[in-house]
Amino acid sequence: MGFPKDWEGVGFSEIDKYASMVLKYRFPNIKNYGDITKIKWEQVPNFDMLTGGSPCQDFSIAGKRKGLQGARSSLAWEFVRCLRDKQPKYFIWENVRGVMSSRSGWDFANIISAFSQSGYSLWWQVLNAKDFGVPQNRERIFVIGFREGSPKEVFFERESNEVNYGESGNKLREQVANTIRTNYSNGFSNETYVEARFDGRDGRKTIKAGRIPEIKISPTIRAEHHNTADVHFIPEGIQVRRLMPCETEALMSWPRDWTRWGIDDKENKIEISDSQRYKMCGNGVVSNVVKEIINNLLRH
Repeated sequence: MGFPKDWEGVGFSEIDKYASMVLKYRFPNIKNYGDITKIKWEQVPNFDMLTGGSPCQDFSIAGKRKGLQGARSSLAWEFVRCLRDKQPKYFIWENVRGVMSSRSGWDFANIISAFSQSGYSLWWQVLNAKDFGVPQNRERIFVIGFREGSPKEVFFERESNEVNYGESGNKLREQVANTIRTNYSNGFSNETYVEARFDGRDGRKTIKAGRIPEIKISPTIRAEHHNTADVHFIPEGIQVRRLMPCETEALMSWPRDWTRWGIDDKENKIEISDSQRYKMCGNGVVSNVVKEIINNLLRH
């Protein structure tokens, strides 16, 4: 999504059932090689750019933080195996910010060392989606690798987000949604809503997306260590609903209904459930960020 339209996709590695369906619908001519641990890279055509990111759950602060010892995040080594076997000119590796502090920073140090030993000059930076034209507070680390030359000119110095707009004096940060997570369909889990405020005098309605400062959300009530619940107090005159899947797609800078349709194993077009669409958005990469990285890469 973030790459120039004249670039040719060689393939991708995806095992999730529903994500694979959407990829087949959107990119019918690009091969899905499936489980990355089973790919024989000598059978894959050569390519210039490798992009991706190993599953982030074991690095995430919200998880158990097993790091590279976890079954999912250890797939970072499969990314390294591809680099060593194929030696593309460039790579982009994306992950949660928590990878930098996983096991006191040793996991990130090991990954960076492996990238370097694979023959690449490196640069990395934490980028936030809200700095790239989408109202979502989504911090991710991007590592750029160049087999020849230096990648350091690719990255950015960002101005402050404290931008006033309108006469209300509200700050842009108050209109920025929290990070979209894979389990968003399970409930109001990330304090991101759409607010509808009604004026009883003339019946007018105003809509505001993002976090709602007026809603007072209580501290988590814990019945047991593993059982939590959130209590929400809604001020009178305000109705609140969850974001729709098409709205979460917009927060990822994807076209409307990008994840709505898929192709199953029998070549039938099917509609994807809302829960799976939320999951794909939570697992996805904001294409606006990738687009600007690629633009800077090509410029330098």
